[in-house]
This record gives sequence, structure tokens and C-alpha cells, in this order.
Amino acid sequence: MKSIKTIFILLILSHNIQVIYAIDPDREYIRTPTDLGLDYESLVVRTGDCYDINTWIYTADVEKDNGRLLILAYPDAGNMSYFVYHAAIFASQGYTVVTFDYRGFGKSSDFEIVKDSLYYNEFATDLVAVTEEVEHKFKNKRIGIWAMSMGTIIAVKALGSLEGKVDFLVTEGFVSDTSLIVERTFANKGKILSLPEKSSAYLSDLKKINIPTIIFAASKDKMTTYEDAIGVKKTISANCEVVRFEGEHLGGFNSGDEEWGEYYIGKINRFIKEAFG
Repeated sequence: MKSIKTIFILLILSHNIQVIYAIDPDREYIRTPTDLGLDYESLVVRTGDCYDINTWIYTADVEKDNGRLLILAYPDAGNMSYFVYHAAIFASQGYTVVTFDYRGFGKSSDFEIVKDSLYYNEFATDLVAVTEEVEHKFKNKRIGIWAMSMGTIIAVKALGSLEGKVDFLVTEGFVSDTSLIVERTFANKGKILSLPEKSSAYLSDLKKINIPTIIFAASKDKMTTYEDAIGVKKTISANCEVVRFEGEHLGGFNSGDEEWGEYYIGKINRFIKEAFG
């Protein structure tokens, strides 16, 4: 583990998180936990509609284990291998981390994807299946979903089926209104995106969130703005904190003057401690 952060700094320019607001799955892994010598379990989870979802479960540092578990719902491009370093840092700080690939991504089951879709409700089905498996497997863990960009949509859609099984949300690039993303994508990129349902359906689900939620919002984010995050805070019926950081969309892990990820995780730790004592 001692070289994780150093290695990431060397590779960050060549392997940035991809977010293009058009679904772009990558079937090949750019790295695995094995490449970094991490302690993890590979698990295949079967969804209710019979899709196999590939999952990696990272073991928390034994001496720092804080009893918390994070399930990553990542953005719209790549696959879970793009987040091995992130997961490794969380695990080194005492978190059990679960990453998975949506159907059609990585090594999960095939699924026909129209790339100009903003999201698929089926991805929420995948998240529900993984969360239920994890909740059964780790009964003594406090479970959170770490959702980023498109992943925030998926988390919102999934939570209605996960009542009592998820304790908190960690989010970044929170989508407040799916129709706004369609409008902004056309205005900024000239690209027309489709939605699987009316934006009012997403807003209805958003209003039902009732668990502690932290939102990281980038100062230079033009797609999911700080103002959007404040709007979400006003919409949901839960304890919600918005953390504004200087940077670009999904740049939260790079923020702060500390070691890579320390500012980000520090904010999360403080929020969870205040929320649950």
C-alpha cells in the first residue's frame, strides 16, 4: 500500500475519470486490485432479472476498520477498474469498499446500450442487487452509497427499493434534474441525449431521499453546478451538507492541500460522525 498515492500521481494525467454525459462503457479493465496487491474478493451478483454483475469487495485496513462500507455507483463511462486507486485509499482509511460494473460494462453481462441515453433504469436494478447482497454479507457495517455524476441518478432510482438497507449517501456531481443535463449537454456540446422516462419521475424519487447525504460540488462544474447541489439540499427531506471545492467536475478527490484523497475522506468522516455520533 505504501506506493499507491505516488503511483496515482504519475498516472492521473493518462487515466482521468471519464464523464461525457453519453454512456460509453469499457469492456476491458485497465487495472485490477491484484495489480496493486490489494486484499479483495471478486464476487458475481445475480440481479432479479437474471443479469450477472461483476463485483470487487476491498477489505478495510484491519487496524483502521471503521465499520463503514461504501458501494460505488460510478459515472457514465469506463468501468470499475478506473476506480481501483480511489477504492484502495478508502480501504487504507478503514472503509470496506464495494465496486461493481453496470450491465454492459466491464465483465458484467451483455446489455444493449444506446450511447446517447443519459442513463438506464436497469443500472439501478444492478445497484439494488449488489446492495442487497452486501447488506446480507456485512450485517454489522454501516452502509453508504458513493455516487458520482450519472451514478447519483442511479442511486436516487435505487433507494426506493432499498429502504432500511442504506444508511447514508456520499455524492459528487449530483444531478438535480435530468432534463437540465439534457439541455446543458445540447447547449455545451451540441449533443442530443434521450431519457428513459420523464424528468418528473426522477424528481419524485429525489424528494423521497431521507438518509444523511453529503454532496461535493465543484466550483467550475457547468453540468452539475454548486447551485444545483443547493437545490438538492432544499429538495430532499434529510440531513444534507454541500461541500464546495475549487476545481472541475468530479475533481473532489484531488482537492485540498493534503495527501491525495485526504481532504475528501476527511469531510466524509466528519459528516458521518456528526450524522450518527
